Amino acid sequence: MSYPGGGGPWQPQNNPYGQQPQQGGHPQQGGYPQQPQQPGGYPQQGGYPQTGPQGFPQPPQTGPQGYPQQGYPQTGPQGFPQQGFEQQPFGYAPMGGEPPKKKRTGLVVTAVVAVLLLIGGGVTFFALKKADPGTNAGQDTPAVAAKNLIEQLGSGDVVGIMASLAPAEAALSKDYMDSMTKEMKRLEILKPDADPNKLTGVEFKSENIKFDEAAAEKINDHLTINKLVEGKITITSDASKIPLTDKLVDALGTEFSTTTSKSETVDITAEVKKRGTPIGIASIKVGDKWYPSAFYTIANAILEEEKQKWPSQGIAAQGAGSAEEAAKQMVNAALDGDLTKVIALLPPDEAGVLQDLGPLLLDEAGPMKPTGAKLNALETDVKNVTGGKQVTIKKLSITAEGETMTITREGDCYAADVPGQGSQKLCASEITQLLKQQGGKQIPAEAIDIIGRVAGSVMKSGVGVVSTEVDGKWYVSPVRSYYELALTLFRGFEPKDVDALIELLKK
Repeated sequence: MSYPGGGGPWQPQNNPYGQQPQQGGHPQQGGYPQQPQQPGGYPQQGGYPQTGPQGFPQPPQTGPQGYPQQGYPQTGPQGFPQQGFEQQPFGYAPMGGEPPKKKRTGLVVTAVVAVLLLIGGGVTFFALKKADPGTNAGQDTPAVAAKNLIEQLGSGDVVGIMASLAPAEAALSKDYMDSMTKEMKRLEILKPDADPNKLTGVEFKSENIKFDEAAAEKINDHLTINKLVEGKITITSDASKIPLTDKLVDALGTEFSTTTSKSETVDITAEVKKRGTPIGIASIKVGDKWYPSAFYTIANAILEEEKQKWPSQGIAAQGAGSAEEAAKQMVNAALDGDLTKVIALLPPDEAGVLQDLGPLLLDEAGPMKPTGAKLNALETDVKNVTGGKQVTIKKLSITAEGETMTITREGDCYAADVPGQGSQKLCASEITQLLKQQGGKQIPAEAIDIIGRVAGSVMKSGVGVVSTEVDGKWYVSPVRSYYELALTLFRGFEPKDVDALIELLKK
């Protein structure tokens, strides 16, 4: 099956942006001083690379201002790149990152409208459970895909809205929120009888929505930007419909318990008149059918804000033969400063937007120098997780500046052999005692117990990247890796920890 982001004739090995510069200078000898940083978290020539939250060297955080980042991106509602969304109450997808420094009203409005149009009531976890991404019904043309979505939005058909999304986007949201809902029930944050088919907390209504079909912009054979020019969308939220447990409602106080429904209307017609251009809603082709895409819609809004154009060709996806090999290739690409390879190893169904943007991201990043470090060994454990396989480190050995550092994991213990410092070992059972020694009386005893238990749980289960299979090849999924890390942290909590945190907040 074909996916967006395939890149057409563009091949990574022929990429003029991806050519690596000649290495220059002499690496500093002796010891392991702190390395000066290049953009993207890479150390300069020589030394060990910085590592990301999954324990693997982190790909460069590059791209023009506001672009979705490589590696482990900050995410907004349902995993979409965050653009100025406010903090959400319990029951909503977690938010991440800092607000943009530059005021970008047009971009924020466009992104909000895009998310509302594309996921509608799905901004809450309840609605996501109503749709089965496996039954997504695509359309024959990009225009019909956009129109069909709007018709369902107007009728309040949440199932239809979710079924209209690009399959990979719907699956990402549903898989994560299914797991998160289960954890929130286990932790007694949500009531055990919460019925996702009846309560949403958000209602919406669209009026007089109109597209300018003649102005639709065909970017390539799998991406078309439909032009939304008229209409209104009204969003009504009512926090009382979120089935939080009584103890949590009490902890949130009277301001929450007495909250009434609130409505806000986005006037698309007025916004289009103000900005002077239509609002772009992206449709992408998957196989032989068209679907609306939230990822591409937000990326297009950012391009418009930055006055940039979509590249004429992208970076071709290049998967590996196994989940383990995909992770290993990603580590080597990061060490080599090969951003082209990093992008090529992303799943074409989930991250096709980054592959289509690839040449522009490479141009903005500029030449990337190899770190000078060499991967000697990478041994991993593999376990099945929702949507793919999680690859966790069992042994990692890297040589830099002629010296070798090795990290090994045995059960819930980690050992590190560092030149000049010898062997050091830390086990999950030692975390709480270590926190007590380091934190002293500055950290409440209850908080130390919770942090120690969660950290110990993470050490026992291990952390790593999630690889997904697409058409027989394996790729590293940044979004699923980020979500799995968040779920790993949640699984370390117990219901009594929530009670303890509530009591701490009352003090």
